[in-house]
Amino acid sequence: MKRFFDELGEPFALWYSLHHGKPVLVECPKCAGPASITDNETIEMRCSHCFYIQTYQMNYDYTASGICTSCERWFNEPVTDKGQFHHKNVHIRCPHCHTSNQVPLNKKTSKGCSYGFEIRDGKEPFFQLNLYLLTHYRGKLIWAINHEHLNYLIDYISADLRMKPSLYIKRHASYRLPKYMKDAKNREGIVKALHKLQHKYEYTQSMV
Repeated sequence: MKRFFDELGEPFALWYSLHHGKPVLVECPKCAGPASITDNETIEMRCSHCFYIQTYQMNYDYTASGICTSCERWFNEPVTDKGQFHHKNVHIRCPHCHTSNQVPLNKKTSKGCSYGFEIRDGKEPFFQLNLYLLTHYRGKLIWAINHEHLNYLIDYISADLRMKPSLYIKRHASYRLPKYMKDAKNREGIVKALHKLQHKYEYTQSMV
């Protein structure tokens, strides 16, 4: 009997992967080859075959927060000077006593900007491109965002016994998988479909 121990959290969620430097593989709109979406200041799509590039400019909010060296009160002030956006620390006046302080600059995705940015109908949310590791099983979509995710799906779905990392923590790596991918009756067919994606990935990697 093959056992599989699931992972805590959602390591294959779109935002988690991009934030941790893991690419999302998509189909290049120019050559249909494998392209990678990464997040490095801006969301960028780069094809490894024809070198086509697209960028998606995210909106960010910048704030400076800390405890004033004079009145010792905490503050969190918006920063609008674009010249300061690339600094780790900025000079800003305390809103309570107007003393100049040097405090860390905080960068966050603008409110509402990242909400709704999910994989839908096999397409990523920035450029609306099909995922590269995408197929169907009995009319249902089967996909992985990258090779690491694909390996996880093969191991998880092919397992006879799936062990949760904790009885008390609800969120784990398989949390968002649709029911049809978890059903034992679909195991063999879905694993075969995933192995075809594995061969597709390996073939295209050998061509790079």
